Amino acid sequence: MSATTPSTKTPRARPSLSSGALQTDRSIGMDTEDEDIQLDQVQQIHQNVRDTTVQAEQQVYMGVVWQAGKLGLAYYDIDTTQIYMMLDTVETDEFTMLKRVLRQIPPVCVVIGTKQDERLIKTLKTLLVTRVDQEDPDADREWSDSDVVKLLPSVDFSLDICKRRLLHLNLPSIPKHYTETEKTLYLSSLVPFDNVSMVRATGGLLKYLEKMRIGVELEDNIVGVPVLDLRCFSLGDQMVLDDTAYSSLQIFQRESHPSAYKAGSRSAKEGLSLFGILNRCRSQVGSRKLRMWCLQPLRDLSVLIQRQNAIAFFVSPRNIEVLTTLTDCLKHIKNVTRVLARMTNTQASVGDWQALYKTVYHAIYIGDICRAQSMEIDIFKKITTKFTEDLHRIATLVSKIVDFEESSSQARFVVKSGVDSELDERKRTYNGLPDFMTKVAKEELNRLSDEITECNVIYLPQLGYLLAIPKMDRMQTEADYVIPGLEFMFLSNSMLHYKSASTRELDRLLGDTQCEITDQENSIMHKLQNTILEHSRVLVDVMDLCAELDCLTTLAQCAREYNYVRPNLVSEAVIIVKGGRHPLQELCCSPFVPNDILSDEENGKIKILTGPNASGKSVYLRQVGMIVYLAHIGSFVPAEQATIGMFDRIFTRIHSLESVSVGLSTFMIDINQMTESLRNATDKSLVLVDEFGKGTAMTDGLSLLCSSIIHWDDMKGACPHVVVSTHFHSMVHQHLLPLSPNIKYLTMDTIHDDEELLFLYQLKEGHTSSSYASYIATKSGLPEEIVKRGVEVCELIKDNKPVHRVDSPGVDVQYKRCEDIVNRFLELDLDKDDLQAFLRDFVLPASQGLL
Repeated sequence: MSATTPSTKTPRARPSLSSGALQTDRSIGMDTEDEDIQLDQVQQIHQNVRDTTVQAEQQVYMGVVWQAGKLGLAYYDIDTTQIYMMLDTVETDEFTMLKRVLRQIPPVCVVIGTKQDERLIKTLKTLLVTRVDQEDPDADREWSDSDVVKLLPSVDFSLDICKRRLLHLNLPSIPKHYTETEKTLYLSSLVPFDNVSMVRATGGLLKYLEKMRIGVELEDNIVGVPVLDLRCFSLGDQMVLDDTAYSSLQIFQRESHPSAYKAGSRSAKEGLSLFGILNRCRSQVGSRKLRMWCLQPLRDLSVLIQRQNAIAFFVSPRNIEVLTTLTDCLKHIKNVTRVLARMTNTQASVGDWQALYKTVYHAIYIGDICRAQSMEIDIFKKITTKFTEDLHRIATLVSKIVDFEESSSQARFVVKSGVDSELDERKRTYNGLPDFMTKVAKEELNRLSDEITECNVIYLPQLGYLLAIPKMDRMQTEADYVIPGLEFMFLSNSMLHYKSASTRELDRLLGDTQCEITDQENSIMHKLQNTILEHSRVLVDVMDLCAELDCLTTLAQCAREYNYVRPNLVSEAVIIVKGGRHPLQELCCSPFVPNDILSDEENGKIKILTGPNASGKSVYLRQVGMIVYLAHIGSFVPAEQATIGMFDRIFTRIHSLESVSVGLSTFMIDINQMTESLRNATDKSLVLVDEFGKGTAMTDGLSLLCSSIIHWDDMKGACPHVVVSTHFHSMVHQHLLPLSPNIKYLTMDTIHDDEELLFLYQLKEGHTSSSYASYIATKSGLPEEIVKRGVEVCELIKDNKPVHRVDSPGVDVQYKRCEDIVNRFLELDLDKDDLQAFLRDFVLPASQGLL
């Protein structure tokens, strides 16, 4: 005889912690007969806007799209009649980038699609209405959020429709004689169509401008909204890189799984890239924060210097112990925002509670360590301020209430003993049930007939206590299951289950004990969840600051291991680097030869770099861009010494992103990249150009490259910092560029004798006269006879001599006779000599000899 019941372990005490619905704009989708009413409404709205905005402010209408974590934005300035577009930027749920844009460029209204995220719509309405009220708090008006946030149907923001809308713009700069193809090519040089969110935002804005006839409300319908030009812009405190620049500088490099079955975004990993070698974050939130830093390089000197101060603190040998302790704690910091979201929906699992407790526990330890450090480091000051007593309260509550060991074993939320006396009493009763049920089973067995030799008392939720008796051989039908004094319930696994007077008494006395325990523990859990959610802001701040600390410790570890130095950041745009290194190339080859970088008013801002093939020109170009980029995320840089100014953008023409879907040739893609830098580069921009013009005829490519360099040189003080590598040596030999102090010629040093060419990879002033292509071809394994023939042809072309086929017999004799005819003709005096005699006596016999 035995009794069975769900096993329950005695809880073990853990050590406590010591330390609106949306409404579409009424003017959208109106019938033609309502145009007069619509026009009156439009004029009234614009009059209200003019009354409530500062007189000196520009009239700006903005389109916004937030999709897949990318923010696309464009605005129309009614004074300049130009549309300014911001390249797709990674945006978080906090909308920090959007808030910065709205502070710098306050719009009259913002146009969005009806299917945009509710959080974006709510944020826009809150920010814009608050701004208008702050500008004129005493104004006597009724201002609604529908006046500043305009909702258009989502079809108006369709990508294909928006592209067509942009391609059909009639800009004044487009020549009238252009065909549709030529017009498309021209506009593709103005608009980076690979920025999907930006294109959609611009197209939706154009639709709103046309529908509301902004700026031309009183004109005839045939008069369109004027758009003078399309331009890209960036925030004042952010340096901009497009996708081409990120790819060219190897900031990110995704590698798919080699198996075709596992290939995809989920299985992709970071390859050899700058982010790949920098990302040593111990926490997932830290890795996400570091990626955000890399996607949003800053120009804010104060923020960058604060990051540098923290990195310098951690790099110092005397602070190694602090660094080690912090990194050990940071690996336990989890993404608590997901946990809080599940708690809001009462879906938090045991793993979520464990993640929350680990995060809070180690965050308190991190806070204690930071309080003991110097408050001159900004991250320590912020952690000390934000890690309040609320954090201790959360940790103490979770530690005292949640029994993690029992919760893991039972896969549900279990409360520790001592929290609720009533719950403890029910648990004691429940834990004593096995012995009690065994006693009841013995009593029931004594009352049954002698043929029944075994019975159990079991408990099943919802059904209560049951008497389980093994099925006997004589029991074949349900009528055989009848036992006097017992009520048959069901048959399962050859066990007959009955209700008896004793089991009913147990149901009355004990009830559904397990369910009551679970319900009571769930009630306690909900109260604990509500308390934690009340302090969710503290937890989010803790996670964000721990992620920032993780990024800083990671950059410090990389700086110490790779021997990076702290750059001197200045406000003016200069690059003065001594002993600069390529952060990736130096890991792949040893030894790596460092080179200086000098670009300022004194040393010239345009560098023409020549040198043999495979001498390191492209590596040097990328090295310049990556050092400048690292300085703008607050990192130390690979150099002996560096002074780097604040740049607004890095333009690259290094890597051609070829794709059939683009519909452009390789040269056309290169032209678009070059055009963007020529149109938008300022004196605070860095332009890197690697062998531009190689995709077309040499004379055409050389002409375009020289014209571009001359254009930059003519900009004088507004000239950007330009580094150009080229194999067009005639640019130097034929003096195609002006003698300007702003243009400097550099080359990669080599040692060359008759047979060997030794690359020194050392930058020096001057230029080279040859690319040594034949030597490189021989070293690469090209057949010797092909290389030899190539050298012969090159020498003939260089000496302006004809090139003959090697398999043509008598070539030299024929050439000699033709040369004699030409020379004899040039010696003739046409006024005195007889031309017919010359033809009869010399030309005709010679031609017959040739035949």
